[in-house]
Amino acid sequence: MTPFVQIFRRWRCPLLLVLGLLGLLAPGFAAGLSPEYRLAIEADWARQEKRLGRTVDSPDALRALVERARASGAVVIPDQLAGQGNALAGLDAAGRQALYLRLRWEIRQQALARHLPADRPVLFMKRNRFICQMLHEYMAYFYDYGKVAGGGGVYRLENPGQSFAVTDLIQSRLSQGNFTTLALGVDGRKAYFAFAERAPVKPDYRSPDRRGFNLYALDLAAGQLQRLTAGCEDDFDPCPLPDGGIAFMSTRRGGFARCNNAWEPTASYTLHRMAADGSDIRLLSPHETAEWHPSVLNDGRIVYVRWDYVDRSAANFHGLWTCNPDGTGAASLFGNYTMRVNACYQPRAIPGSSKILFVAGAHHADVGGSLVLLDPTRAALDAASGEDRLESLERLTPEVCFAEADGWPKSYFHSPHPLSEQALLVAFSFDSLPGMSSGEGRDTRTGLYYFDRAGNLELLYRDPEISSMYPLLLGPPAPRPQVASAAADDLGEEGEFILADVRHSLMPFPADRRVTSLRVFQLLGKTGNHTANEPRIGHANAENARLLLGSVPVESDGSAYFRVPARQPLYFQAVDDQGRAVQGMRSAAYVQPGERRACVGCHEPTGAAAAPRPLLATRRPASRLQAGPPGSRPFSYARLVQPVLDRDCVRCHDGSPGPGRSPLLLTGRPAGHFSESYKSLKKHVRWYEWGDASISQVATHPGRLGADASPLTRILDDANHRDIGLSDAARRTLYLWLDANVPFYGTYDPDQQVAQLKGETIPSP
Repeated sequence: MTPFVQIFRRWRCPLLLVLGLLGLLAPGFAAGLSPEYRLAIEADWARQEKRLGRTVDSPDALRALVERARASGAVVIPDQLAGQGNALAGLDAAGRQALYLRLRWEIRQQALARHLPADRPVLFMKRNRFICQMLHEYMAYFYDYGKVAGGGGVYRLENPGQSFAVTDLIQSRLSQGNFTTLALGVDGRKAYFAFAERAPVKPDYRSPDRRGFNLYALDLAAGQLQRLTAGCEDDFDPCPLPDGGIAFMSTRRGGFARCNNAWEPTASYTLHRMAADGSDIRLLSPHETAEWHPSVLNDGRIVYVRWDYVDRSAANFHGLWTCNPDGTGAASLFGNYTMRVNACYQPRAIPGSSKILFVAGAHHADVGGSLVLLDPTRAALDAASGEDRLESLERLTPEVCFAEADGWPKSYFHSPHPLSEQALLVAFSFDSLPGMSSGEGRDTRTGLYYFDRAGNLELLYRDPEISSMYPLLLGPPAPRPQVASAAADDLGEEGEFILADVRHSLMPFPADRRVTSLRVFQLLGKTGNHTANEPRIGHANAENARLLLGSVPVESDGSAYFRVPARQPLYFQAVDDQGRAVQGMRSAAYVQPGERRACVGCHEPTGAAAAPRPLLATRRPASRLQAGPPGSRPFSYARLVQPVLDRDCVRCHDGSPGPGRSPLLLTGRPAGHFSESYKSLKKHVRWYEWGDASISQVATHPGRLGADASPLTRILDDANHRDIGLSDAARRTLYLWLDANVPFYGTYDPDQQVAQLKGETIPSP
């Protein structure tokens, strides 16, 4: 029994209670701490209660504290409080406040002693942020553009929970600039971070003087600082790997996001890796938009965030993905099919657990939000909607709403570092999440805290002038994760896919449509002009340019086996015997050179396994892609669709007056950026997009793709058109165009678009 509990059992009247709480009857539980430190901690508790609409002297605050003590199991609850009210009835505000403080000190000391030993320092980073969106946070250009104050660095909190004493580990060895993203080596001996020095001239993204975030390694024992990367590309999010390499995010693959405003050239940055000394830099992910926050799971895989807006909203779908350290086996884990969690950030594995901690954040704000625990064994998609179910999530901080999806939080968490399933270190701000749409334009400051699932939030360090983030517990390293990898064969710059049964699907395929082939498309990254819809590709908002690599057969048992180019963002469509897509992807897949990927079905249920049976497709060599019609590699409306219209439709749809003539103009004459026929057909076609015109917003449903949803398909079979002599090949060409999201162009290059408008052929990427 603690002295605190013994004192409580002796209290018989409010006067003795107050005297005891004032420390006149027993030594304080904050003994050994400086008065300044104690006052800072207690002032922080007051801010916490204010955040929840209470004061430290309110009965509600004290009752909540008792419940938290009971939940944590760290403190024996006195008999007087166990009944909820006897000890409180005779107490005034001063007595309640004194009781609150003594009980809270007891909880704090015991919680920190259990999860945060005093001899384990905490590594962390101080930094300023460019305030707008998470897209801009990791590009040095915007720090110069916004004239963000430099400063900050990497620090060590020497006695967490006992004092605010810190050691500056950089000590002005770097020039004026900005810091971001801190990580600790697998063996705990080195720290890794990104730093960008300030540009000497006015920022211009395309200028050779542009600065980028570069990666550095810091030997924690010797203090030696090593620069690992250089140049104007942004390298950040270092992630030390069990095999000795370092994964990181980089803009080196080139290209831009497709939804930029004119003022914001936000580059695409994706997963890369390098050797420990910065050599042998390799692209792991060819995804055509941005990715963030890699870390290593306990099984050795990398978990990271992918922004996946292929033919859908650009403000959602920042989900958790996994891959092996060599880039093989990339797969969605959670969040790629939901708008109820706007974005998943900063995922971290829980030591000794399969669960993953992450921050539920926003798209139109900087990184930060609510703390969420994911149980991957419970992750599943809804069989009716195709969307992520949320039963796999535990909201650790329900008082902080899911940013943007549910509103804008008035406080937020950042960079969690789990110690166990029960406790973690985290950065926290009492102020609103900053960002372009949150209503908060200030760089609101975060401090370092201990947090546990009982709801205890305990200040460890705060600098009121700059944010403190990325707390990492130093000391003996955690058990080293295993090295995950996938076998690779000598397939050159290609890989292979094996599909067990295309009809094994989360949502059933229409029973009357037999799938006979798969289309394989390649997505093309946005290059040239960074501004959204400049130049425009087609009717859809901020869409991808794309090409049809070709088609492969699907056997009678639903299986397919085929070869594809490696390191290219691909997506597939299952096509029926009439040439119409039955189901398709709105995400990207890829293989590394020599990689073989196996799929159970087409958007199969999570965790599904193929039935053990021989597959007809594997009785032969892998299928080679059979090229599509002219004008599909890359897509060119003038070469793909217009010849069909000229041959079969223009004779009645050329704009000429007279009996039997149609006002629908289907000639190929240029009309602004497009052609007359393309503009005329707009009301008769449907597409997927970021916007209200989309066929559906989140997931693709079997039997509802472009050719199925477009009125044009039904028009081709109505009484006026069924006998016009449209060939099967022409009909299949139109279906292909409808299913490919009705593009006009297959390139972002203005000169190549001019050539395509004229009906000329451009080189295939």
